[in-house]
Amino acid sequence: MNSRDISLSILNKYDYDKAYVNKLLADTFKNKNIDNKDKGLINELVLGSIENRYLLDFIISQFSKIKIKKMSVSVRNILEMGTYQLLFLDKIPDSAVCNESVKLAKKYANRSSGFINAVLRNISRNKYNIKYPDKTEDKIGYLSIYYSFPKWIVEKLVDQFGFEFCEDILKSSFKTYSPAIRANILKVPNDGNGKVKTDEFIDTLKSENINIIPNEDIQNCFWVDGKLDINNSESYKNGLYTIQNPSSQLTAITLDPKPNEIIIDVCAAPGGKTTHIAELMKNKGRVLAFDIYQHKIDLINKSANRLGIDIIEAVKHDSSIFKPELVEYADRVLVDAPCSGFGVIHTKPDIKWHRNENDIKELIKIQEKILSVSSKYVKKGGTLIYSTCTILKDENEIQISKFLSENRDYKLISEKRLFTHIDGGSGFYIAKLKRI
Repeated sequence: MNSRDISLSILNKYDYDKAYVNKLLADTFKNKNIDNKDKGLINELVLGSIENRYLLDFIISQFSKIKIKKMSVSVRNILEMGTYQLLFLDKIPDSAVCNESVKLAKKYANRSSGFINAVLRNISRNKYNIKYPDKTEDKIGYLSIYYSFPKWIVEKLVDQFGFEFCEDILKSSFKTYSPAIRANILKVPNDGNGKVKTDEFIDTLKSENINIIPNEDIQNCFWVDGKLDINNSESYKNGLYTIQNPSSQLTAITLDPKPNEIIIDVCAAPGGKTTHIAELMKNKGRVLAFDIYQHKIDLINKSANRLGIDIIEAVKHDSSIFKPELVEYADRVLVDAPCSGFGVIHTKPDIKWHRNENDIKELIKIQEKILSVSSKYVKKGGTLIYSTCTILKDENEIQISKFLSENRDYKLISEKRLFTHIDGGSGFYIAKLKRI
């Protein structure tokens, strides 16, 4: 199978199984002997086709007599993948795009090969004359089609942030951002106060051909400059660092855990924030970590072992269910709540297709329940952090405002919303509350 065959197979599986595309790509690359050049093209074709699906279907519909909904999954994906290449990949000649798409069609949708050829060649001839919704007359339609987002999401973002800021948010979801790592102060040389000796750490990773740049705003956080292959990194295997988005790293930093305290992380998997908390505690004290799935509990334990942490007690538990034995037990509690994930679309583009308005309503109910239950575990004078990886006010500021109105024994210390296009990391929300 060549790159386009593999790409089509992934796209078809994505549609049939409703799976997450990043997992499909990871599984494909793990199980097949594919060189880096082909991996790059597969990534480009698959992610580009999914990220731009609304736009691609909008264009295809202008040149096809058959409605998108009437097409088979293979035909639709061949057309979308071909249209994506015609519009966005200048290095591939249009004739090659059309020819390769016809070859795919003859293998996987033979009856439609002539139809696919005609549509793509027509798009090729007219791609500079395609009419899009007018930016001034149909603002929502323009943003929805041009940036390929469902209208209901666009409407919500425009309502909450205004047209121009919404457009900046949508633009940022297409940019490629460097991964970030967190140096493990339990294993990396530091100044004794928790600050990593930057030059030594940089040199250690450079010996593995990993180049990193300090994040000037977040202590012990580094941007990766270039490729990062943790499977071939002895430093990673030995627990010297963890891959973690800068916005996510700010959560544990805002919690500000101290050695010998008792901390509860009620929605802990896969364990990035949990292990960060334990590192900041210098591996002294107790960290209770909850998740509802055993395989995710196993992930937390695996990460803790790699990082040299032994104060985390990972327990399978549904955090919406009250545990009376934990009332006023913890010095600090972290509620990194399940959310819509609209702050991480730049890394998980299919979120926008998997979510719907009813999901948001249900998530808000779950968040409210977990927050209410977990707040009872905080000692008087203790700290409660509520965080999400979404930017929607419904799940963030409005959720916290409602909680404070119903819980007079809490006060808001700080709240921060992070945006990808402004802060460089994922979209995030972090509220710090104190029990009084």
